[in-house]
Amino acid sequence: MGESQDKPAGDEHDLVDEAETAESDDFDGEVMDDAPSEPNQSEDLVRMEAEVGRLRDALLRTRAEMDNLHKRGDRELEKSRKFAVEGLLRDLVPIIDSLDQGLENAGDSSDSLGEGLNLTRKLLVDTLSRYGLNVIDPVGERFDPQWHEAMSLQPTDEHEPDTVISVLQRGYRLHDRLLRPARVLVAQETSSD
Repeated sequence: MGESQDKPAGDEHDLVDEAETAESDDFDGEVMDDAPSEPNQSEDLVRMEAEVGRLRDALLRTRAEMDNLHKRGDRELEKSRKFAVEGLLRDLVPIIDSLDQGLENAGDSSDSLGEGLNLTRKLLVDTLSRYGLNVIDPVGERFDPQWHEAMSLQPTDEHEPDTVISVLQRGYRLHDRLLRPARVLVAQETSSD
């Protein structure tokens, strides 16, 4: 108390003015912060909801892409398993052809050489068929350029046009993939003069 009595009156007035000025500065700042903050909060909320929607969409797209990638990987793995032996089977097909020629040249398959060749060929073809090898021997079937290679057209009245009359060389496929087309003679309609 002693200090306030010693101070001149003008000093008390200055202290009051400073306090009022400080309060008014704080008040003005609060009013300015509060008034714009309500619209800013709603704008921020709208922006955040839009961002959440964008991120949700990106997440769903990424999930779908990952699912597709997984499925594609599974298909490629299955395909590689299915056709892993393709090169080996291509190399073994001429051996089957050699056995077929040996059987034709042996003539009577009742002798031991013919019988041995026949059993060897059967064993080889049966073993390879477990790995997906299929023999294409289309005698009497319609000519199919996907699986057959026409070596010649033969005019005939005995067979339907565009049917395979005889097979010159058997074809082979691995599951649904062609290894070698069957080389065939195809019936052609005879021309009537």
